[in-house]
Amino acid sequence: MTRPVMSHRRMTTTENLPFDQRACFIAGQAKSGTTLLAALLDGHPELLVLPQETAYFPTVLRKYRDRGRRAQFDYLTRESFSRVLFGGEPKWREHEYTDFPQQKFLETFQRIAFDPANADRDLLALMAGSYAATFDIPDDEIKRWIEKTPANRNHVDEIFVRFPQAKLLVTLRDPRAILATQIALEKTRQTKRFSVYYVIAHWRVAAKLARRVRCGDVPGLLIQFEQLVNKPAAIMKNVCGYLEIEFDPEIVLVPTKIGQPWGGNSAAQIAFSEVNAEPATRWEQELSDDEIGWVEWHCRDLMPEFGYESRLTTRLFRHFTKPIRGERPREYLKSRAYSLRDACSRR
Repeated sequence: MTRPVMSHRRMTTTENLPFDQRACFIAGQAKSGTTLLAALLDGHPELLVLPQETAYFPTVLRKYRDRGRRAQFDYLTRESFSRVLFGGEPKWREHEYTDFPQQKFLETFQRIAFDPANADRDLLALMAGSYAATFDIPDDEIKRWIEKTPANRNHVDEIFVRFPQAKLLVTLRDPRAILATQIALEKTRQTKRFSVYYVIAHWRVAAKLARRVRCGDVPGLLIQFEQLVNKPAAIMKNVCGYLEIEFDPEIVLVPTKIGQPWGGNSAAQIAFSEVNAEPATRWEQELSDDEIGWVEWHCRDLMPEFGYESRLTTRLFRHFTKPIRGERPREYLKSRAYSLRDACSRR
């Protein structure tokens, strides 16, 4: 497995930033296009894309905040999704890095993370630097290093405190499509923990973040999944402009992971070799009226802001009470209780 060679370019303002401040974070909701966006940026010669989620802000800086660098390092290399880059065993449908230099990456990261000279540097930035060093990529050839964790949506203010010069890419998708993908995932995975509450709650958080980005309260760029898959060239040109990198359609319209072709992580288990618009409307055939009604019951106040018009004209009580496919009794009760709690808090 080889990483694309970085091209030598004239230094710009972005490149004159310290490496630690050349961060870019992708945030959104699970199944809203965060992984697709990262895959489209992966092969760009001016970028360094971490290929796995780290949960750095949601977990490393929260659960392990006071436990020291060793505990944080161990989480990243042994427990988080990024563990597969260090030799951890992949779980359900996780990408297998059989040709990836896992041991070299682990040794490089350990050496850099615990070098006394780096004691005051951010651990995630050191992980990105270690990733570059694993492939012998000089820091000055990287305009932005990119970390993708959907739950970054909950930590945007903290991100900009820690990385004031960071870029932020926020993805958003029709919440009805999100529900359809999560139903499909539960049918395959059989976790028995499928929560329809989190589908709508996470979407509302992502939509409110998207609103903040749109109004300029948060510096960033909003990418809607439907626009990305229907007009990939126009959207990716805009993304490249925001990141201050060259737009090359032969690179940024072809999804890759560590420079290799990537077939996607579709909930429907459909592989692809290029951006495909079909998933944007698949929910229309997959969801029942009651399932659509559950989503619209909770999200119809925010949906029109982003072009997601309600399909149902009436709001029926059964849309709230009827179980969704894949829901277990315990999760059903929790979802309805949390939904009522949130409704009361918004009044």
